[in-house]
Amino acid sequence: MKKIIAACLFLGLVVTATPALSVEDKPAFFAADLHKPNDQSRVFSLSDDSGTSFSQLGTWPTKICTSTSDPQCDLSNAQSPSETNPGIMAQPMLVPCATADASDCIESIEIKRGNLGYTKLTFEKYMPRNPNLDLDGKEFPSDYSVNLPGGGAASIWTEVIDGKVSDLKFLVSYQYAMYYDAKFKKFILQNVRLGIRPVKEIAESKWSSLWYSEGSSGIQYDFPRDIELRATIHMTNEAAGWFKARIEGPEIKISPLNNRNNRVVVSGSPVTVPTFAYQKNLNEFSDEEKKYTNAAKGVIFAEPGMREIFGYIEMARKVVNDIAAYSNTYWTLNSTPWDNANKCLQDTSRVLGIVSTNAMGYEGASPKFENGFLNYRVTGLHYAADGKTPNLGTYDLLLRSDAARCLYGFSDSPVSAVVSISGAGDTTNVATTVVNEKDGWLKLKAAGFTFSEKSIKVKLTQAGKKSTITCVKGKVTKKVTAEKPKCPAGYKKR
Repeated sequence: MKKIIAACLFLGLVVTATPALSVEDKPAFFAADLHKPNDQSRVFSLSDDSGTSFSQLGTWPTKICTSTSDPQCDLSNAQSPSETNPGIMAQPMLVPCATADASDCIESIEIKRGNLGYTKLTFEKYMPRNPNLDLDGKEFPSDYSVNLPGGGAASIWTEVIDGKVSDLKFLVSYQYAMYYDAKFKKFILQNVRLGIRPVKEIAESKWSSLWYSEGSSGIQYDFPRDIELRATIHMTNEAAGWFKARIEGPEIKISPLNNRNNRVVVSGSPVTVPTFAYQKNLNEFSDEEKKYTNAAKGVIFAEPGMREIFGYIEMARKVVNDIAAYSNTYWTLNSTPWDNANKCLQDTSRVLGIVSTNAMGYEGASPKFENGFLNYRVTGLHYAADGKTPNLGTYDLLLRSDAARCLYGFSDSPVSAVVSISGAGDTTNVATTVVNEKDGWLKLKAAGFTFSEKSIKVKLTQAGKKSTITCVKGKVTKKVTAEKPKCPAGYKKR
């Protein structure tokens, strides 16, 4: 099913009438601001991959439930989802932990500026609710008898700088997507989304914002420069396989917490993602543009990891002359299907790896192991807003050390890596090394490549084990050390 959403959304931001800015404060770009209500135009652009910002239980839009005992969510007569029946879905937004060993919650959010150490942010409040938007979700209590965590609201966290609470805050959305399985009589995890967004609150209601309620709105900003973020979350141990991210230099630590959850610590810097937005009247749509239009009005967003993203960006490339007019900054971590056929990458009991990029579009699944390479596709527009400066890509790969060694049949000796990036008629070898191998993870990075559609190929190598033999020729003796040592001509092995 297409993940293109065309609507006048309440999620977003405004870029006008903002508070006074500091030197580095900048509201994020929001494509919906280009759309004028009631006109015959549509805006084509990209969305981020942070997911929704509210909890929801039931079947949208006809059955929005307040709990599992709500008659509209009658689990005793529920059917599993199918092509003809959407079933009962759940999107619990997870909240700050009440206790140190609580399940499915946010333990802490931290920030690091420049060379300073990490400091903890302070939970301030939950994202305000607009009472007129009940169809967009309601909170609900947990029911662990059917494997369902409670659904709350996204949380707002503050930072203290020089003894004062900064007006730039951070909205944290940590959410599961689940469905009720009638056979097993419990909710089954589909994916996990974690996103952190900088935000400022203004004392007026703006529809194009991250939230708006009576008298207030949350306006999304870009991240400050030279910062890192670290999130510690309690995450279901059903989450396994691969994660995709918008994090540069990601680090992850995973340890058991209780019988339901792992304690996951993930850190790294936000990435800057080029984007585009163009507007067209309905009667001017090309046949290709019509394929991506499935709503009557609004903005036609495409999520960066959806199956159709490569065609969508190629369509836009021709219209905008391969120029990205805008950019936004993101920090996200999302689970992704681990549909890899290789036995070394099929482990369903643990997280195997994280792949992260600043590309406009990327494959939504895990890298594929083919012909000795871990392959991954990305795509984007070549030029920045000036039409001359190339957009430069980043690619980070975290991989379990034992999974990597399984792929290649390596020993426990150190490994190295080569990354090649090819596409659009060129092949660039990117010199890269294993940045480190620590706590059971290999970390690799490629950066500085330009965009079109590119294939990123990672190949790991390992020096073979050397041995020494003794060779003799008459009274002359020589020792030869190599991976496969052989005696020189005229010599015999002793």
